[in-house]
Amino acid sequence: MKTCSSPILPLPRASARRTATSALVGLMLAAAAGCNTNQNAVNTVEPSNPAYASRSIPDKRVVSDYATAHAVHILKVVEGSSETGLARVGVEVQNQSLSVFRFNYRFDWFDAQGLPVSSPASTMISQTLEAGQPFTLTSIAPTPGAKDFRLSIQKSTRGFFPLLRKN
Repeated sequence: MKTCSSPILPLPRASARRTATSALVGLMLAAAAGCNTNQNAVNTVEPSNPAYASRSIPDKRVVSDYATAHAVHILKVVEGSSETGLARVGVEVQNQSLSVFRFNYRFDWFDAQGLPVSSPASTMISQTLEAGQPFTLTSIAPTPGAKDFRLSIQKSTRGFFPLLRKN
């Protein structure tokens, strides 16, 4: 745990004292804000020898937004099948930034020839991760013919636009 302290300095007289007091208060506020960067960080506990046997697969990444790639860091990609035999994928990510990060993601599925498989579920899904929080993004193929997938991740713009009031 990070602790912060600030030394107490003797103050000069009259108007210089007011200026020094204002500067000291400003420094203390800045120091306090700097000490609180992991306010909502997430700690996790999991078995050291999990009962499941995951099958990690190699992946190819195309990064065009490095800030988002850092905040939503991909730890591993796991594939399998559902109870009904459909292809299933899980992408384990972790927020490696020091603050909450909101993003959108979408899985697109492709058939054996590389053509897109239409699916009503191919829309962006919003997700919020606290600092340090791991999370697994999952998807199940929409049809038995869907063999491959692509995951798209983008920073959410929801926080940048004002919310309209309901009348």
